[in-house]
Amino acid sequence: MIGVWRGTFGPDGRRWTGLLLTALAAGGGVWGYVRSDAHQLHDPDHALQQLDLLFLDQPAPGLKELGLAPGRAAVVVFCQTHCPLPELPQAQVVRSTDARLARRYALMTDTGRIGPGYALIDAQGQLRYRTFDPGLAHHEQEISILTEGLP
Repeated sequence: MIGVWRGTFGPDGRRWTGLLLTALAAGGGVWGYVRSDAHQLHDPDHALQQLDLLFLDQPAPGLKELGLAPGRAAVVVFCQTHCPLPELPQAQVVRSTDARLARRYALMTDTGRIGPGYALIDAQGQLRYRTFDPGLAHHEQEISILTEGLP
């Protein structure tokens, strides 16, 4: 049987067969991913993307609900219960335990837990970053550095 393959295809035929098999395996992998639970993390509503960095030109949801004033950067802390807020003189800092708003910021887990995490909003009201952060109380310096870099 192997002799038939060698005689029929030759070196070029084997190369094309290898490429075809590789393409089929890659296509099968992509198809499997699209049908998997992992692909469900993609959401057409950009605020619900399950990624650490959202689109950098996206308006932050719920600014009025949060009581944020335009023209100044903000940090929105999301947590299930009372959690410490970072002290940041250069930004507005607010806490939210609102499940609906946490979902819009993609800071609600699939089990319904809110945060802990935070979102950074620039002075123009654009969402610039969001992340889950279970050690929020210990990361004030990092949050301060990120906030200082906001436009």
